[in-house]
Amino acid sequence: MRTLPARSLWIAACAAAVLVLTGCPGGPKIPGRGGSGVDPNTCGNYAASDAGRKLKAFLEATVRVDEEAQRLVNVVGESCAIMGRELGMAGPDLEGQPKDVCARVYGRLNDDLKVAIKADAKLNVVYKPAVCTIDMQASARAAAQCEAKAEADIDMTCSGTCNGTCEGTCKGKAGTGGSGGDCNGVCEGTCRGSCEGSAEVNASAECRAQAEVNASVDMTCTEPEFSVDVEASAIVDASKAEAALNAMRKGFPKIFSVKARLEPFGAAVRTWASTATSLAAAGRDLANSFKDQALCITGQIKAAADAVARVNVNIEVSVEVSASASASAGTR
Repeated sequence: MRTLPARSLWIAACAAAVLVLTGCPGGPKIPGRGGSGVDPNTCGNYAASDAGRKLKAFLEATVRVDEEAQRLVNVVGESCAIMGRELGMAGPDLEGQPKDVCARVYGRLNDDLKVAIKADAKLNVVYKPAVCTIDMQASARAAAQCEAKAEADIDMTCSGTCNGTCEGTCKGKAGTGGSGGDCNGVCEGTCRGSCEGSAEVNASAECRAQAEVNASVDMTCTEPEFSVDVEASAIVDASKAEAALNAMRKGFPKIFSVKARLEPFGAAVRTWASTATSLAAAGRDLANSFKDQALCITGQIKAAADAVARVNVNIEVSVEVSASASASAGTR
């Protein structure tokens, strides 16, 4: 159990919620659905060639990246609305752009804490972070299909704990290392099984981007555990104190769940963004290789490149702020 200053906890969460949303005024538009214009299924039969198949895989990854960035912002925005309802805020105050709703909600939470709990009060916090796991085999299958290779020919590394087979050296609780050894720790080599961390796939740029994006979007995560209370002697206004504590209990876990997903997702976004930039730089030459589809391909590549700034703002700000929130709240 951790004892924290009451105001440091809500300030941290406020920063995590509001600043994440600041980077996306109005919310990013979803590509392929009336947003950025990325649609992997347009441009005719371009995917029939080797280069076309890989490009289509990348465009599919672009759609998923943008959708996931939007989803995470929506989750954080919803957490603010949940907290606002617990605080008894009126409906109109919980309507509008998420960043505006969050600002109003945390302003109300601040005011209520000031009058409900003594300034030097300590909050009793119990916190267990979410754990996210990537299916490395699914990543290998995706990359193999994109590359038109056998799954066994795809090498993958895990940035964190590899649970499964390590084709290399394992440093962990189980396994002594060596080719084919079972591992429950850091695998210096190809990890086949599950990964608690981010996955890196050894493949061509487009196929790597798709495999890593899919791995991070499709990963499974446990729910974070969070509870907060305060000593009765520290309470000045019981009604407001209970409402504020309930707001934290119902809203904070959603912010912490977003934080857990952002770490591996952010790594995949960096791979995807680098590929988008490279494709844009080679746009004209690459597009011309598709002949009749050149104009359409040019538009798709440009649309993917245009999405980079928006997605990077959402992810980079979210990662930075959620890390700061965790440090401030003592929930590393």
